[in-house]
Amino acid sequence: MIQVDEKPVKWYQGMTIADLLEQMEDVRFCSVVRLNGRLVSSPKFADTRIPKDAVIQLLPLVAGG
Repeated sequence: MIQVDEKPVKWYQGMTIADLLEQMEDVRFCSVVRLNGRLVSSPKFADTRIPKDAVIQLLPLVAGG
């Protein structure tokens, strides 16, 4: 299992951030993910594997000026 925004989510070997986001609802806003304290941006989602027992936070895109 992994924790995504403090909720348990089933984990499997080889799971990437892109895989995780595909199975979740309403995550179009997500441009950055915090994976075990490390920030990962959307260009790296498909290449970043999630380790077992990971703690993940989904961070929204924030625009400002």
